[in-house]
Amino acid sequence: MRLPILFILFFISFLGYTQSKAYHFYNEEGRPISRKEFYKMRYNRDNFPLYLENDTARFGILYHYETYGKLNDSSYRYLKKYLGELKEVEIDSSDYLVINYLTTVPEEEQKRHKTRTSWNIFDRNYTGKLKRMDDVSHFWISSLEKQNLKYFYSDRIDWLTDKKGVIPELFFPFEFTYGYFVIINPEGEYYYYIGEYAKQFVWEKTEQMMYGEMSKKTNKIAP
Repeated sequence: MRLPILFILFFISFLGYTQSKAYHFYNEEGRPISRKEFYKMRYNRDNFPLYLENDTARFGILYHYETYGKLNDSSYRYLKKYLGELKEVEIDSSDYLVINYLTTVPEEEQKRHKTRTSWNIFDRNYTGKLKRMDDVSHFWISSLEKQNLKYFYSDRIDWLTDKKGVIPELFFPFEFTYGYFVIINPEGEYYYYIGEYAKQFVWEKTEQMMYGEMSKKTNKIAP
């Protein structure tokens, strides 16, 4: 997953200085595709289109909502150390990590709602069920400061700010409405889902990871 993303980021930067305004389209593997292929594939239920732009070019990139992969040993150790320091806890070597990562949410979207979000991952039983699962460490993490997350129950949610950008660096680097959740097993194998999701879906995927039902799908190595 990481190599195609890094390649595309570099390519976008390079084109920004070398070419006139143009459109470029890529699939999730970083392979250039035609405009026709892009528009046909973007309606696939497994894909979502991401649009980027710099001074001289526009880009359409397809990604999968679901991604499986594996962190190398040093990245996995660094992530656990970083999370432990953020939350001021010690993470056991046998723990499964569940991260709810919230990226930027437009301020006007939050102002449209006089009440707080009804997203059910903020129901009190969401984390309660995760805690009842053996060996699960859960983290609420955002790219935003806690004071900007009133719409997302900052009065009772222990939001941790990822000031170093570690989560997007290891997983999905682009801003996406509502962010994503990540599950990582003790071997560093991970799964993440991008976009809005339900608490039941997180429970289900966590149990699948714990019972080894995801290992056979792991085929991408992240740095």
